[in-house]
Amino acid sequence: MMSEKTFGPMLLCLDLEAGSEHLARYTASLAHHCNQAVEVVYASQASRTPDSQLAIESRLQQLISTVLAGLDVRHIHIRPGKPETVIPELAIERNVETIVLGRRHRAVVDRIHVGSTTSAVVSQAVCPVLVVPADGTGTEK
Repeated sequence: MMSEKTFGPMLLCLDLEAGSEHLARYTASLAHHCNQAVEVVYASQASRTPDSQLAIESRLQQLISTVLAGLDVRHIHIRPGKPETVIPELAIERNVETIVLGRRHRAVVDRIHVGSTTSAVVSQAVCPVLVVPADGTGTEK
């Protein structure tokens, strides 16, 4: 007799820029449909003052309470460091089933100079990564 597989949580990666609410809504729909818990991560290299830390926490809480209401949100992680390093490490640490992150359309020059967090996470992750267009194209139900 086979036992039923228990799925780990989804890891919703937010940067609180344009498209974050859309990404959270998409993840909420998917988590509800799959009956999965969600963990949220905000990772940034930028130095933070106590005021900016409180602002980040407040914005995350507001987004979670409005968009992820009713879901099993197990933990909110606010971590210093490069997102492309923090996200895969956190996914292993928390036994994440799927990483969900957004992709923005950027000009080629911007991608060359800035790099792509999404590409780095995809290449380093040891679990599936769901990449959602941050502008909502192609994700309508």
